[in-house]
Amino acid sequence: MKLLIQIEAATELLCHEALSMAFALAAFDHEIQLQLGSPLLAWLMAHPEGKLGKMLSSLELYDMPPAWVDTLGMTALANWQKTQPQAYAWQTQIQPMPTITSQAEFDTTFTL
Repeated sequence: MKLLIQIEAATELLCHEALSMAFALAAFDHEIQLQLGSPLLAWLMAHPEGKLGKMLSSLELYDMPPAWVDTLGMTALANWQKTQPQAYAWQTQIQPMPTITSQAEFDTTFTL
């Protein structure tokens, strides 16, 4: 089953739960595509070495593609990266959301 999981949660705990669910589904051979909302992206930038960043950096272990971030989020991330003395592993697991994405590509979409 091909699933799109949009993480719009505003707290660390809810974001953690959403990522945990994605990993559990991926472990059972579901194709998972994450889409990170601005609250999660803001949390990652505020706590770049935190638990959520470590979780996000493990997408490859679950054969998951890089997470999508919208254009506004990618701009904010690029501006933030300019102020950082180093790169973080989770940054390689984020890519711009495709400009044309059809919900029909996915069997189910979850917004958490």
